[in-house]
Amino acid sequence: MSVISLRRNVTVGVALGMLLVPGCHAADTSMPYAEAIQFAPEDLGGLNTRTVSVESEDSTVSYSYPILGESHPLSAYVRTAMAERQTAFLENLPDRGDPELVQTTSLLAASDDVVGVRMSVTDSTKASDRPRSSTLWYDAQTEQVMPWTSLFHDEQALAQAHLALADVLREDYDMTPEQLPGLVGEVSAKAEESDGELVPAAASDPATDPEDGEGAGEGELPLGDADLTDPEQAMEAAERWSASPLADLAFSTAGGLAVRMDPAQIPGSGRAEEALIPIEAEETEESLSELGYRARDAAVNGNSVPAERVAETTGDTEGRTLDCAEAKCVALTFDDGPGEYTEELLDTLAEYDAQATFYVLGSLVEEFPEIAERTAAEGHEVGSHTWKHDDLTSLSGDGVREDMERTSEAIEKATGKAPRTMRPPYGSHNNTVSDALGQPIILWDVDTMDWQSRDTDAIIDHAVSEVDSGSVVLFHDIHKSTVDAIPDILKELHSQGYHFVSVENLFADGQLSEGEAYTDARPE
Repeated sequence: MSVISLRRNVTVGVALGMLLVPGCHAADTSMPYAEAIQFAPEDLGGLNTRTVSVESEDSTVSYSYPILGESHPLSAYVRTAMAERQTAFLENLPDRGDPELVQTTSLLAASDDVVGVRMSVTDSTKASDRPRSSTLWYDAQTEQVMPWTSLFHDEQALAQAHLALADVLREDYDMTPEQLPGLVGEVSAKAEESDGELVPAAASDPATDPEDGEGAGEGELPLGDADLTDPEQAMEAAERWSASPLADLAFSTAGGLAVRMDPAQIPGSGRAEEALIPIEAEETEESLSELGYRARDAAVNGNSVPAERVAETTGDTEGRTLDCAEAKCVALTFDDGPGEYTEELLDTLAEYDAQATFYVLGSLVEEFPEIAERTAAEGHEVGSHTWKHDDLTSLSGDGVREDMERTSEAIEKATGKAPRTMRPPYGSHNNTVSDALGQPIILWDVDTMDWQSRDTDAIIDHAVSEVDSGSVVLFHDIHKSTVDAIPDILKELHSQGYHFVSVENLFADGQLSEGEAYTDARPE
């Protein structure tokens, strides 16, 4: 566990705070001091962090996050949120400059019961160059991902937390009521007008762009009567309160809150990058929700995630799952390999952090097991394309089963994992084939006709012009012309905000059934 220091006591911790806050300047020792909790993945028994950077001619996007396991809801939620933000960024690039989007995630609490993360975004196209941050909390009891507002039991309690923050700013930082920033000042002023009583009123409309810090209308509080223990209502409240500094809060080692704020809003804070403001535990004790109490315990006393989560993070596929019902996804698929150009293709895919699906022939996997092994190890899906490209409709049910078993055994021997989906040669299947397969049948909605044209430019044009979110695109990596087309296809689709996922990821959990054929996952 690492500790980010906040001054809360004049006589201790000043030097320690200087050491533990990167980029911190010498500060006025009259500022208060406390400690905010943050975990490093290495503190949690081998938990891994995934870091990706994709640089193109037009932009740079990068992101990093701790991997809690492929199936962990918080991993999928964080990864999807980052993907959606990246798509919006790439779809709205300015005509000049060197636009860059950096997204990072850090752990604020870690236990079998609650995991808390802080998501920070730095977008060079925005007016402010300061990161925008907010926190998310995974509740293992309900298996729900909750926003920061869920740490409070209702919006009245949330408003009281703002008043507690206002008190700290006035008493410890000598700020006048007029100097209190944004919603902190507005809540404080409303409380003064009503003798300390803040009565829930009709909620204001959600911000049109929460990331730009817009909340309720001018002179209005976003105070509603939401039940913040309800995921949907808590998310709606988080949108209304998006401009609140409490969106970026952690717990202190003393059990209080630690709120990160723009130092420009705090005269004399002495901070260059951020000011971390402590709120003592007793000031918010009655405001926390049941989840808030458990999150605090996970922050103060927790230092682990479930062992099975760590055990799941051994492969490169872990933590990469996107919710393709929300994110802009496409599945690139490659048939008939592995072959002499497959490894060149793998190198190209890695440049864009692109997952693909390879429908391989069992006979070639047996001949080139090291290529199949590398394909799976780098996070790609390896599916079955029969043993040697026979038309399955020419076989009996037993013949189909024998072919599938032989092919699956070769794939599992090379990759350590049996194929979960298959593609019949020529897309040819009938009832006999469907009944005998025991796997979902994956076809395609975009056929690049690369096997016929062998024309790199034609392959590029066809793929780029026909793709839509949810598409399954058919290529053949045994052709050099196809492999030569992939860099330009990745570049163009990346610039349009697409994310390259495996077939399994493209289709939602439980969406694929054995023996059924699927062409795409485009929204209806």
